[in-house]
Amino acid sequence: MNTAEQIVSPYGSWKSPFTAELVASASASVGSVLVDRATNPSRVYWLEARPSEGGRRTLLSKLVDDYSDATLVEHLADPRWNVRTAVHEYGGGAYAVHNGRVVFANWSDQGVYLLDTAQQGEPKRIGSMDDRLRYASFAIHESGKFAVCVCEDHRNPTTGAPAMLVAIALTESQEPRPDVVLFVGADFVSSPAMSSNDDIAFFTWDNPDMNWDATTLRRAHLLLDRGGLPIGLERVGVVAGQTERESIYQPRFDSEGTLHFISDRIGGFWNPYHESAGGEVVLSLAEPMEAEFASPEWSFGESTMQPVPGGGPRVAVTYGGKDGQSVLGILDAVTHVFEELPTPGWSLMGEFQFGTTRSGEPVLVLVAGGPTEPPSLFTYYINGMTSTRLSASSSSSSSSAMADEMAGFVSVPRTIAFPTRLPPLGDNSTVAEAYAYYYPPTNRDYSAPTGELPPLLVVSHGGPTSAAHAVYQPKIQYWTSRGFAVADVNYGGSTGYGRAYRERLYPQFGIVDVEDCCAVALHLSATGLVDRSRLSILGGSAGGFTTLACLAFRPEVFAVGASFYGISDLEILIKETHKFEAQYPVHLVGPYPEARDVYRSRSPLYSADRLACPVIFLQGLEDKVVPPNQATLMVNELREKGIKVAHIEFEGEQHGFRQAKNIVRAQESVLFFFGKILGFAPADRVEPAVPIYNE
Repeated sequence: MNTAEQIVSPYGSWKSPFTAELVASASASVGSVLVDRATNPSRVYWLEARPSEGGRRTLLSKLVDDYSDATLVEHLADPRWNVRTAVHEYGGGAYAVHNGRVVFANWSDQGVYLLDTAQQGEPKRIGSMDDRLRYASFAIHESGKFAVCVCEDHRNPTTGAPAMLVAIALTESQEPRPDVVLFVGADFVSSPAMSSNDDIAFFTWDNPDMNWDATTLRRAHLLLDRGGLPIGLERVGVVAGQTERESIYQPRFDSEGTLHFISDRIGGFWNPYHESAGGEVVLSLAEPMEAEFASPEWSFGESTMQPVPGGGPRVAVTYGGKDGQSVLGILDAVTHVFEELPTPGWSLMGEFQFGTTRSGEPVLVLVAGGPTEPPSLFTYYINGMTSTRLSASSSSSSSSAMADEMAGFVSVPRTIAFPTRLPPLGDNSTVAEAYAYYYPPTNRDYSAPTGELPPLLVVSHGGPTSAAHAVYQPKIQYWTSRGFAVADVNYGGSTGYGRAYRERLYPQFGIVDVEDCCAVALHLSATGLVDRSRLSILGGSAGGFTTLACLAFRPEVFAVGASFYGISDLEILIKETHKFEAQYPVHLVGPYPEARDVYRSRSPLYSADRLACPVIFLQGLEDKVVPPNQATLMVNELREKGIKVAHIEFEGEQHGFRQAKNIVRAQESVLFFFGKILGFAPADRVEPAVPIYNE
């Protein structure tokens, strides 16, 4: 439709093909990609999360060079099976595969199961068979006789869920078989990787650090009995992280036994390294780069680096820069030569695994996406430098088709840098720079009345040690196609910009993030891109805290806000949250109880009297990361004060909504609430209407 044929209608009221149902269907995700390199490197496996099935994660596979559904298999179609682990609450690394045999953790009982994909039988429970033990980060020995994994022990509630590295025999048994404990002595352990000569590498860390603060890379040798089963470790040593304060990720052995990993030891950026034959840590690049080759490991199984099979010291890597674009390449760790590979504009890449086509050609399997293309499963032929989508899964195929159909409705983001201030805030504050992705309102069928500026939605990502990415997201297009401008903010504390930038938030959580989210909103309004009187903000989890803190401590900036399972009381969070994040607030805010006054002064709950604009709260009732009472306490305060507030709770949801019906309800409810407050009538009919207190 050309400009003359467009319907003139106020921003926010545009009719959009990005329905809440489409947002929910796009929430289906492809991840946890693995290749069965032992005997069938032509078959790739992955997990698909399905909101239409209550968020269940099922296991699928197909041949790496099959670009149809001809070889597609769903291995766990029965809804009883949900390949998901509760270790660290965020999970990840919930399965491994070897010779067609899959070992996996099942959500309902957290048990470890063994599935032979060549047989028609049911998965069989193996190992300790104790529901109080949780398992993740599986790696199967090349013999196929056992798996090494992380075990989180919840048998004694007074011991704080100690973590261990254990071995589990991959044999069926009617009786429980105790795990073989390989390593204890650290608060956390992650990412075991084994070499062909039975060396093993993994990393550990201790409270109060998170793994992006400081980790220790360890290497040892497996001791096996006469039957080839492990009985312990010998020659346990430290490769890196003992004397340097560094964050180390993704230990990998190449075909020659060299250990590769990613660290931020030089310059604060995650760069690739390897261990030399003499045991020295060597930078694999010609020189350090101010670019991130990894991201923070909130969940197990991250993979942005993978050795090329049979390629000696060559590894496939990806890195991102401040411009939001990502680069793919092959790095020779010895010669330091980096060969950049062309990509179709991808801004996000991960889940790297190497497979082999049926003709014997090496192929990189990965999940990738860009500003106009949703993250999907791809193969990349590193010799021919070409990529092809493996579009077999329902989520990747439907999302990709949706992207093609929505071309005239898709807002393409641009990177913006904007001025902000660093604490202590005041007239003499240091001026700095922060970053965001700006999405303009986009709908080929509509234009706004002359002179009207669009409302702005500021999105504050969770974490807070995480990042926004310039990748196609229907949940953002839902707003831009209705006439909103969106700023997806990488406030100080975000990743992707090096350690110094992410540590701006230490111990300034609730100050730096708030300042940056307010600064981007005011910057965009000052430049004439958005309506100053219609600034809104939305965030989930830690981003929900930032949202509430902006509304409470900078009430002059925003007109309305939405908190998805957000934190309102930092003190309750440090008292009640799970082990993985139990000491996280020590860095973000300060030691507790010594800094109790700081916790309370930055908690929106205790400054609810300063909050002067309406808020909608959305909360899962089974959330163990942010307890539901956080939302309830804040809602009660606002109701007593007489501020318009809505509160929607979801049965059966944990931290983040996984069920399609709840994703739809949440999306539509926020649009309905924002329309009531900002004065526009959405084209969508919301049923049932959202109850608003004090309306």
